[in-house]
Amino acid sequence: MTTTPDLARLDLDEIAARAAGLYEYATGLDAAWQAEADQLAGTDVPALLAEVRRLRAELAELKRPAVEAQRNEIRSSYAETIAQARDDRDYEGAFALESQLREREERWRDEDRAAAS
Repeated sequence: MTTTPDLARLDLDEIAARAAGLYEYATGLDAAWQAEADQLAGTDVPALLAEVRRLRAELAELKRPAVEAQRNEIRSSYAETIAQARDDRDYEGAFALESQLREREERWRDEDRAAAS
């Protein structure tokens, strides 16, 4: 039984490499198979990969407002907790929370860069 792969987890670069490998393998085989390999590896796979990349970018853009809203809630929660720690004269705690928030912001920037590519 064939299982459907999780499309969000497909490694598109790996698929392109496998298609290129198939194309190289097919070189020198009979003319009918070579024409199919040319169509598949030279046209079909690159077109499908480009479409999947485009759709992933579009989906990420549609999710963007919800992602930003969630991140703003987290930022606000950190800001309130940091302020409370300072009011309680817990400067080490406030510093630790500020460090955690900076790490989150860096992680979010990395996620955004990865989603854009």
